[in-house]
Amino acid sequence: MPKLEQFEIKKYWQIFSGLKPVDQKVTHDQVLPILYNSKQDSSVLNKIWFLADIDDDDNLDFEEFVICMRLLFDMVNKNIDKVPDELPDWLIPGSKYKLVKERIQRKQKENESLPPQKEPPKVDWYISPEDMKYYNQIFVQCNSNDSTNDGSVTFTELSLQLKNKFFNISSSDMEKVWKLVNPKNLNSIDKDPALYFIHILRQRNDLGSLIPSDVPKNLEGVFNKQPIQYDLKSEQAQVKRSTINQSTTTSEPNTSTNTAIASTTNDSINNTNSLPNVDANIDMNKITTLEDAKLIREQLQGLLNYRNDKYVNGQNFSARASNYNLQSFIEDLDNIEQQVNELTVYLNQKKQELNDINDELSK
Repeated sequence: MPKLEQFEIKKYWQIFSGLKPVDQKVTHDQVLPILYNSKQDSSVLNKIWFLADIDDDDNLDFEEFVICMRLLFDMVNKNIDKVPDELPDWLIPGSKYKLVKERIQRKQKENESLPPQKEPPKVDWYISPEDMKYYNQIFVQCNSNDSTNDGSVTFTELSLQLKNKFFNISSSDMEKVWKLVNPKNLNSIDKDPALYFIHILRQRNDLGSLIPSDVPKNLEGVFNKQPIQYDLKSEQAQVKRSTINQSTTTSEPNTSTNTAIASTTNDSINNTNSLPNVDANIDMNKITTLEDAKLIREQLQGLLNYRNDKYVNGQNFSARASNYNLQSFIEDLDNIEQQVNELTVYLNQKKQELNDINDELSK
């Protein structure tokens, strides 16, 4: 670490004067924008301030300001890998030397009087009702600026909220916990893993708990769960299956609308001699309600049952391949029906959270 040069001191004086010191001192709030603009972790900034504020009055005179700026610029320029535990002698002003030595001695006595250091506690995975309520409030605040519009939250949204609440955690702590609760490295996570993200970091901040390297078996499903995509145009909604080789079926016109399916079903039931081979090509994006899914499912189930009866009675009209095709569509509709149900549950949950917030605001 190179020693102070005259041009540095001149530069620091210009910055110090620009902050408009009172009684030749600047407050922590005045210096805070400079500290934040350095993009250093809060733990680094806190340590720099502690070393610079030699007389512990939460203000910096010019000599203390020089110490603060020099350590800060050394970290930004990577002249040092970490902030030293004690000030090097060449950085201690002559007028402050006695105070620094007294502080070191005081710190040594305090350490001697402390009980032996215990190992940092492990994370307690249990979330109490009170903690759950607090974490829910943070999650709701993140969702108020939800960029995903699906009820999930991103790392940026969560970290911005927690930086204003937990001052003893670093960016690396957040990144480690994010990887822990998001093993699939998704862009955003659902509510459950988000609550555990907050829960772990809160214990890290308040108790100094160690960040776990793995998760309990009973929570693996929570963190590995694929978030539900509530957009029917997403990949999760593309549940169409490839049809049987067309060479095994009779070539007949296809239909892609609900009305055509219903009409074909009725015509087929009235015709006891033959039944056209329907290769139903349903547009899944047009199914927007639970009622749509149920109606089409009932229509396809009726057609499938009728074809099965005909096939069992010995009338061979290439129905077997069509039966497989219709069965796949019924399974697809089951999947869509499940997604619609999940959307309904999600909507009710959001309504309840909104009611809870309104109740809190009205108190």
